[in-house]
Amino acid sequence: MVVWLGLVFMLLVWIVVGTMVLTWWRYRPAPVHGRLLKAGAGAIAVGYAHALAYGVALVRPRSVCGRRTLDDDFPLTHVDVGLFPPQVACHWTDSSAYGPTHPTAAGGWLIWLGAVLVTAGAAARAVARPSRTPRWARAGAVLAPAAAGAIWIARVGHFMELSGPDLRNACFTWQVRHLHTAPGGDIVRVDRGVLPPAVDCVFTDGTASLVLPEVTGLWCALAVFLVSCAALARGVVSAGPAAR
Repeated sequence: MVVWLGLVFMLLVWIVVGTMVLTWWRYRPAPVHGRLLKAGAGAIAVGYAHALAYGVALVRPRSVCGRRTLDDDFPLTHVDVGLFPPQVACHWTDSSAYGPTHPTAAGGWLIWLGAVLVTAGAAARAVARPSRTPRWARAGAVLAPAAAGAIWIARVGHFMELSGPDLRNACFTWQVRHLHTAPGGDIVRVDRGVLPPAVDCVFTDGTASLVLPEVTGLWCALAVFLVSCAALARGVVSAGPAAR
């Protein structure tokens, strides 16, 4: 508990410092995309400083978790540590019903906020550049990879890092949540693949994918990126003879 309070204190200190710097910086003339990029980079730095304060989040994650209740009615079973974004998930004996707790979640939220600001700044800068290429293509070439990276980090990468027992538990949880549509029977095995990404739960009565919406989003992002690149290449080629 003391360590968790220390992390919260560090977060408040970094927010105060960031607010002072932002107040000083906002009066300086700068393009909108430049402000977004700097604000996003600052938010990411503050988020990492909070999540990795004193190295406790990665070196001593159990100290960060503390106790579920004052009487320790639900003991800690295990701890999952994520490196990007840095986060600690505390699993208790009642986590199967209520889910794990995330004591360093505030740092993760700041990192995601910073990533959104950086992506928006990069897209605004690409659109504002003087060019004969379509603006939607320049924006798509920036936003599509960012969306794919967010989908992978937030969802697909989580399942790729799970151990065998945790992955089976995830399949069982998915089966319970989709009781009327999920295949029946026991879990036979879990198949994972990277290219293309796949996390398939094989039951005795069928197979189900845990990342089907995420994989669909990745394919859509790839399609948008390829179309944007093709439009950019066409614009560059068509602008060549006009420039000459």
